[in-house]
Amino acid sequence: MNDKQTLFLALPAVVYLLVFTLYPIASNFVLSFYERTYEGELRWVGGGNYVWLFTKDPYGPLIVGNTVIYTLATPAIAVALAIPTALALRRLGGKWLLPLMIPAFIPPVTAAMAWYLLLNPLYGLGYYLLASGLVKTNPISSIWAIVLIDVWRAFPTAVLIIYSGLRSIPKSIEEAALADGLAGPRKFLAVDLPLISPQILTAFVLTALTGFFTFDPIYIGTAQVGPRLLDNLAYYAFEVFASGESGYAATLIVIMTLVGTALSLAYMRALSSRTFVKLPLPAWVPRRELPRVVHAAVLAAALVFVAVPFIWLVLISIKPPKEIIQVPPAILPTRLAVDNYVQVFTGGAPFLLISLYISAINTSLTILLAAATAYQMRVHGFGGYKLVAYILYLMSTPTLIYIVPLYFMLKELRFLDTLWALVLTYPIMTLPYSIWILYNYYSAFNRQVEEAALADGMNRLKAFARVVLPLSRSGMSVAGLYAFLFSWGALIFPLAFTQTPYNLADPLSFRGAQTFSIYIGMLMSPVTLSYGQVAAAGVVSIIPPLVYLVAVRRNLEKIWGSG
Repeated sequence: MNDKQTLFLALPAVVYLLVFTLYPIASNFVLSFYERTYEGELRWVGGGNYVWLFTKDPYGPLIVGNTVIYTLATPAIAVALAIPTALALRRLGGKWLLPLMIPAFIPPVTAAMAWYLLLNPLYGLGYYLLASGLVKTNPISSIWAIVLIDVWRAFPTAVLIIYSGLRSIPKSIEEAALADGLAGPRKFLAVDLPLISPQILTAFVLTALTGFFTFDPIYIGTAQVGPRLLDNLAYYAFEVFASGESGYAATLIVIMTLVGTALSLAYMRALSSRTFVKLPLPAWVPRRELPRVVHAAVLAAALVFVAVPFIWLVLISIKPPKEIIQVPPAILPTRLAVDNYVQVFTGGAPFLLISLYISAINTSLTILLAAATAYQMRVHGFGGYKLVAYILYLMSTPTLIYIVPLYFMLKELRFLDTLWALVLTYPIMTLPYSIWILYNYYSAFNRQVEEAALADGMNRLKAFARVVLPLSRSGMSVAGLYAFLFSWGALIFPLAFTQTPYNLADPLSFRGAQTFSIYIGMLMSPVTLSYGQVAAAGVVSIIPPLVYLVAVRRNLEKIWGSG
């Protein structure tokens, strides 16, 4: 009886994930051997799509080259910046970690838009970069703008992982190093770096995944500089899918899946790695602790890097129209203007409402399903290592690889362009992360609580609902934060599965489901471009995740603090 109840609690999320991930992955492989004819039929072409990409596609070399640069440059820069920042945090205190993490809690499309406003060569700080000669060409037309945005988004995660690794070094090792007279850079290279090399590898792989699957910055950047120049495999696959070439899109996605799987395996290997790296130490490396002011300067630079796009975004949003397009750009407005916000809350209302609906629904569903599954996995060993490995694999897999099969599935169900299309598919993004967060959370959970409830006559279902869940509030709030963040900032699924805004004239039909992220992208279009409204929409998009973050920050700090 108890085993059946364990299955009842754990299976809904597992069955959902298996159906909605394994089928699309397998379907992509089959579809990649077909092409769509002019009549709309699928025709078998064998490996023709693969040959076309590498030999005949005129954009192939550009797409592959950009993908390689994004994949390698993003982790190299992010990790290089994260290591000294993590060391500064350890020296000065972890209270600065939360502000550093803020870029990880805002919608990716907003992050991209904020940087493009900042780098604008006429109305942004890009003007001064060009005028001073620090850059020679328009910064927003460069693929390095994409790398910069990816680094900005990936940097907080890299800092968190490396900082957690530094905090996990046993005190006995710290004391032994001190007794040997090791401190400062020499101690870091001789003691800390070998011990945290698995965390550095993990940070590198995760940030490489960010670079490899980057989408939102290209979506926003393409509206500014034109098609193809910034494209990588992920964005090109979506464009090909949107043009109706589902077979060729599946081919690109299969290639991404293979590379993503290799990176996922590297990620899982890094998580379980016990291989430590030790570098030779030149004699000139100092063995004294660096002055505190050096760490303060590093941390201040990191905070400035994180804060400047936010500050510029807010300043643009409250400037009068004439001052927004002033050349050279003025830093501060002469007066506060709220017209942009009024227009966003009126014109953007349908998009804002649907984003709030789907975020609330998906967050609630996700944390309930994830808590039930994660508890059975951790406490009762449900699924074993294979299920844990599959959850980790899904965490490092982009949602883009599911869009082609899911599009046809939703089309058959007549769910396209409805709220239900997003309700049905969003858990693909949110369940794996939430299960993993709660799986780790339940590692310190007192299972005797459940046993006491069972001894009092409750069955396992009642014990979970009445005893375990109420005691899981802190873990569920953190899992919910990430679920809300993904739901609120999602772009690819709404772009693929919706075509119109929410129909406010018939609200209970829930037809038309374009989200607020799409609204921001529409405002960045050269046709409708309004810098003030774009900035105001960006500020509005940041508020809900930040409110949620502030509300659960103590729980978040507890989980981060546990390493």
